[in-house]
Amino acid sequence: MAVRIKTVFAIAIALVVMLTTGLISACGQDADDKGITAGAVEVVDGEGSTITLDKPVSRIIVLAPSALEIIDGLGAMDMVIEVDNFTVMAGEPLAAGFEGVGDSQSLNVEKIAELDPDILITITGGPEEDYNKVAELGIPVYRKTESMGIEGVYEEISNISKLVGLEEEGELMVSDLKTSVEEIYSKVKDLQEAEKPLVFYEVWNEPLMSAGKDTFINDLIEKAGGVNVLALDDISGWAEYSIEALVDNNPEIIIAPISLASDPSIITGDARFASIDAVKNNKIYIVPDNPVSRTSQNMIKGLEMFARAIHPEIFGEFEIIE
Repeated sequence: MAVRIKTVFAIAIALVVMLTTGLISACGQDADDKGITAGAVEVVDGEGSTITLDKPVSRIIVLAPSALEIIDGLGAMDMVIEVDNFTVMAGEPLAAGFEGVGDSQSLNVEKIAELDPDILITITGGPEEDYNKVAELGIPVYRKTESMGIEGVYEEISNISKLVGLEEEGELMVSDLKTSVEEIYSKVKDLQEAEKPLVFYEVWNEPLMSAGKDTFINDLIEKAGGVNVLALDDISGWAEYSIEALVDNNPEIIIAPISLASDPSIITGDARFASIDAVKNNKIYIVPDNPVSRTSQNMIKGLEMFARAIHPEIFGEFEIIE
């Protein structure tokens, strides 16, 4: 009898352990099938502010198109409840079905309050007073910086993935992006300086503007095996650049966004550029704006286009990559 009681008791204990383990395991899983992690979140945004949350967010207003692309890449678009006016008016696919709640000039704070998001993701700068009003509503504001190099893109992907509870997906995205960047850079990193063409990226034509040594554009040029004209002159940021300096430096390649020049003839037809080698040799390349201006995982498209423009002998003839 004692043996039977001990046996039954042991079985009962085993069942309890199994059930408890199952319950603990179930509690550790997410309510959905995305693998969303639980627990507190802490990230530092582009303004240097620390954003601390008790748990990942599930309702997001996104006013930074680059952040919207990252969220889409993470597979979290179902968390987005509104976006910026510009993205809506531009008819971008990710903005389909949204109305917009503001832009870099002003926010519709009343509508944001009605939507009651868990967080507002925007860019640095913008309407400070409106952001303060949103914060006073108890809605955290995460500001993504667009003034960064490629390393900064990795950090933003990581931060946003943590905010939405998809850190593993973010790590995978960053890993894949680093691999793709390295695959391109590995083919040009050992080139001699004389083998690296001088490149001018034309941001605007009147006044003439370009991207300096500490910009995302500069990183794209360098990783693609070129030398940025402005970096050569030790110029930082988004700066005006004199036509005299441009002519003196005589770049071999000019790249411009389609928002500036819909066709290379816009640049080749500019009399100020007539003596420049890039114009004389017809090495003017027009690229879509988003992959070279939005700091998201889609910047790899921009890098590949730059690589083809700068070193077609290595990467193949230039082509537009949307």
